[in-house]
Amino acid sequence: MTHYCKYHVLEEADWHCPQCRVEFCPTCSPDLPGQESPVHYCPLCAGELKRLSAADSAAPFWQRLTDFLRYPFSPPGFALLLLAFVAPLIAGAGMAAYIAGAIVLLLVSKYAWTALEQASGGEIEALGMDKLVAADNNELAIGTGVVLVVLCALTGFLYLKTAVYGSALALVFLMLLPALLVAIATNRSIGSALNAEGIKAAVLGIGPVYAIVALFSAGLFAALQSLVSIFADILPVAWGNAIALTAYSYFVIVLFVFCGYLLMQYQEALGFTAAAGSGKAKRVARKVDPAVIIMEMALKEGNYSRASGILRKECEKKGATIAAHERYHRLLLALGDEQGLRDHAFTYFRMLLESARDTQALSLMRDYLQRFPGFRPEDPDLCYDLAVAFERLGDYKLAVHVLNGMHKDSPHYARLPEAYLLAARLLADKLALPQKALALVQFLEGRFKTHKSYPEIQQALREISAQLRPA
Repeated sequence: MTHYCKYHVLEEADWHCPQCRVEFCPTCSPDLPGQESPVHYCPLCAGELKRLSAADSAAPFWQRLTDFLRYPFSPPGFALLLLAFVAPLIAGAGMAAYIAGAIVLLLVSKYAWTALEQASGGEIEALGMDKLVAADNNELAIGTGVVLVVLCALTGFLYLKTAVYGSALALVFLMLLPALLVAIATNRSIGSALNAEGIKAAVLGIGPVYAIVALFSAGLFAALQSLVSIFADILPVAWGNAIALTAYSYFVIVLFVFCGYLLMQYQEALGFTAAAGSGKAKRVARKVDPAVIIMEMALKEGNYSRASGILRKECEKKGATIAAHERYHRLLLALGDEQGLRDHAFTYFRMLLESARDTQALSLMRDYLQRFPGFRPEDPDLCYDLAVAFERLGDYKLAVHVLNGMHKDSPHYARLPEAYLLAARLLADKLALPQKALALVQFLEGRFKTHKSYPEIQQALREISAQLRPA
């Protein structure tokens, strides 16, 4: 399971306090210099924190078997499988076929080893060509491929001499192959594949469940070999070789990714450290104001009044962000603080409009109306600007709503003629309410005869009156 920070519930935790049994994300775990590397301390008990690794949140490998089996069908993997199928058909029979097969297996090993390194960092995602090209692992990847080719050749040679001993050697090889790969990756050395102590350490590090690992390796190969044998009996030799090389390439990719996941899951017991750049990128702590961190902790502990006070002060500061206002608004909603919501409305709406977030302002207005039926901001300038924004978004009814009654709430508002002309135009043209539009324009015509907008008022009066005349 994935661990999440106690105080930032949407953030994955990187640290764990064994004493408090609490997980923390990088944001709320103080970073102080230690003797050799940064030491993180628990903000609750000041004890040293333990870093959570990918293994702490990883699902057991047996729950990810279908992911391993699907892995070769990603675009680069599928291209390699296609190459494995086509190469024997082009090479034909004889030595050329063996050389083509060896080359394909080396290419597959390069891809599979890079996938192993990525999986060892906790990421079982399709391997992109950019990562494959950038991976600096040719020595280990090709070296491992050579070891596989040689062992396969020896096993095949022995099988041709005596099927019993060849089959026995193949079974031993298949059951030890995961330990061989784990040993190479752990020690970053091909020599570990030929060292009994390295293979033994890999088996003991994984523990008793290695029996399942060995059975998976042998069982997968046996299933693929059975499929190859069926087609080999009914198809020409070249086609049989093509199917065989494709099946073996599929097996190599699946097993390498599988072993990469084993390395991640049992990294402590194996003494394994993922190669630089493998797996998921390291997450960087968010740069958050300490006051916000304290606020979030206060929320988690149930001290809502303190959290609200901290956020209110943050929003009142010059340069406060929209994110801060959004957090404060959500908190006020959760607390049911109606007066706080009304007091915060002007600043929040104005900031949204100035940031060209008209859609968010529209959504916010609908939220306010749902909570406070008939709600309109008290500032007439804000109401007019909201109406213009809502008209652009096509919510004409809401645009008219924020302008309604403005002559009563703000009788001396300088832009009242413009505001009511806008409302009249929307009522007549968009909402099919010309009678209400006419009432607004008649009010303007009687009151603002000396205003600069008077010609526009007269024009609107003529147009709306024409709409009301019988055809």
